[in-house]
Amino acid sequence: MGQYFKVVNKTKRQVMTPSKFDSGSKLMEFSSDRMGIMQALAILLADGNNRGGGDLRSDNPIIGSWAGDEIVVAGDYADEGKFCDNPTQNLYTNSDNYKDVSFDVIEALCEDSWWKQNYFNNWKQHNFQDYNEERQAFCIKMFGEQTHSKTNEYA
Repeated sequence: MGQYFKVVNKTKRQVMTPSKFDSGSKLMEFSSDRMGIMQALAILLADGNNRGGGDLRSDNPIIGSWAGDEIVVAGDYADEGKFCDNPTQNLYTNSDNYKDVSFDVIEALCEDSWWKQNYFNNWKQHNFQDYNEERQAFCIKMFGEQTHSKTNEYA
């Protein structure tokens, strides 16, 4: 089966979940994904974004909001009591009630037209039907209802 991971910000009590990025939840699955959670983590940790070429052209306040915070890539098989106050839970479980900011970061990334078009194209490759209900609802919110006979580009 394997160990599942998520990115946890202990300071802000926030998390990002790989599945929200259409990535696998195992470490080697999501750590090498091109448009996934690791890119989102870079956006959250960026200090001084939107000041030069190659930056994400956005003033979204989520960008850089994790810079300087205590961040852990937490696994569900991790040691209990490590990185959390509960000696009977690991951080993966202990962070279940933290706010998931995955879609907030995806929204910020979608301010880049290339990223947004590729995110749309990925959904299109799944015939506009995502098995993940939360991600499906997010795509409809971002791009509107889509059908095979009438495919709207996002813009």
